[in-house]
Amino acid sequence: MHLALQNAETLNRFVEQGETLLKSFHDEHQKRPASVEAEFARGELIGWRRTLHILYGKYAEDIVNRVVARTRLSLPEGDVRSGAVHAY
Repeated sequence: MHLALQNAETLNRFVEQGETLLKSFHDEHQKRPASVEAEFARGELIGWRRTLHILYGKYAEDIVNRVVARTRLSLPEGDVRSGAVHAY
């Protein structure tokens, strides 16, 4: 199942959601890196990635990479490994 065969509107919504989650994480992490809010934002982002992997398998990172490219923000370390740029 290649992403080109998927519903463009659905993929765009996943990208927009990822952008929101990644920006929220960076905002919270910048304020107080060890705060509950920063860890909560990290968990939401990891959950979003896990959902993508369940739905799209190996193509999930294509969506994640779109988010990273559009936001120009790095991803926090998490348990979903990929070739994307990681930080923190």
